[in-house]
Amino acid sequence: MTFDYAKVTKSRLMGSMGLTIKYENNDNNIYQYFLLDGEGLGIADYVSLKNPTSKEACNEEDRLMGGLGENRILVKEEVALFLINHFGSKNLEYGKELPGDTEEYIDIITNYKSNLTLDEVYPIINKKVDDEVEFINYMTMRFIARDRESLKYFSGSEEISNNHITKINGALLKNKVTKRNEEVYISEALYEDEDGYYTCKIAFNIFKEKDNFRIKSLLVTDKEPIYDFEVFDEISKSEFIDVYKVKNKDEFLMEFYNDNPFMLKSEMEEGVFFTRFNFNNNHVKKDIYVINNDIKSIYYQLGDEFFVGTYSEGDRKYINKLLMTKYKEYLKVDESYFFEENVLYDFVESGSDDFEDFLD
Repeated sequence: MTFDYAKVTKSRLMGSMGLTIKYENNDNNIYQYFLLDGEGLGIADYVSLKNPTSKEACNEEDRLMGGLGENRILVKEEVALFLINHFGSKNLEYGKELPGDTEEYIDIITNYKSNLTLDEVYPIINKKVDDEVEFINYMTMRFIARDRESLKYFSGSEEISNNHITKINGALLKNKVTKRNEEVYISEALYEDEDGYYTCKIAFNIFKEKDNFRIKSLLVTDKEPIYDFEVFDEISKSEFIDVYKVKNKDEFLMEFYNDNPFMLKSEMEEGVFFTRFNFNNNHVKKDIYVINNDIKSIYYQLGDEFFVGTYSEGDRKYINKLLMTKYKEYLKVDESYFFEENVLYDFVESGSDDFEDFLD
C-alpha cells in the first residue's frame, strides 16, 4: 500500500487523540481511524473503510475527532506509525484487548521500528499552551489521571511522574487555580477515584524553558472525601430543556446523525442520546475549570419525544431555531422547561420513560 496522508488531533494534553491514515492500494482507497487513549493506556477504538465516498470518510473522521476540541494537523507517515506502535504496545503490556480488525494493524505494533522518540513527537501532538492557568489545569488533569508519560515530559523528573494521589486513572471534575507568586500556583481539585469522590490541594512550582512551561515541583495536601450530592452541587449548572414531538423517528435520527457526525452517539436502553461538545477546549483556560463546560448541548430521543438540553439562552435560541429550520417536517414544539441544575442527563440515566413522572 502507498501512504497518502495522516492526520492527528493536537489533543494529547486531554489524554486522547484521533488519528486518521489514508492509503492507496491499486485502485482502492483505504482509510484507518484510531482513537489513542493516554489515560486508558492504548488504542481505544479502531475502524477502517475501503473506498468510502468523501461524505462517508469525512463523517467517520468527524465521529472520531469532533469531540476532542483541538486542531487536526497533517503528520508524516513515520509519526503516525510511531503513535500506533507506541499506544498499541500499551494494550499488549497491560493486557487490554485491541479493538476492531487487529490484523489490519497488528504488524505495526509488533514489528515497526522507528528512530523517533516520544520527546520528539510530544511537541507535535500537544497544543501550545501560553497561559499559566491553562497549563496548571492541564497538569492537574494529568496528575489526577496518573498520566506518568505526560508528567515526565513536562517535568523531566521520574520522581514527579511517579507521584500520585489516585488509585486509578482518576477524573478531574472541577478545579480552582490560584496564583501565589510568579512560579507557584495552587489547584483546589475535586476528582473521582476508584472508591469515591475527593478534594485536595496541589501546589505547582513551574518555570519556562524555551518558551514552554515546565513543572519544577508539586506538592499535594488536604485530601478529603466528599459526598456524592456535594459533587453534584459543585459541577451542576442551569439547564434549558425543550421537548419536541417527533414523527418518522428512525428517518429523523438517521438524518440528524448524518448531519452531525461529530456528536457522541450513545444507544440507551430506552432511546438514543447525543452529546454535542464545543469545538475548542477554551474552558480549560478559566481559573475555575468544570468538566462538563465543554458540552454545548445534549439530545435524547425517547419514543415519539425529542429532548434538547442547552446551557445558555443564546445557545437555546440558536439551536432550537436551527432544529425547526432543518427538521420541521419531523419536529413539533411540545414543552419548554428551565432548571437551576442539570436534569436531562439524570433522566436519561434513570431509565424512566416519562419525563413528568421523573420530575415528580
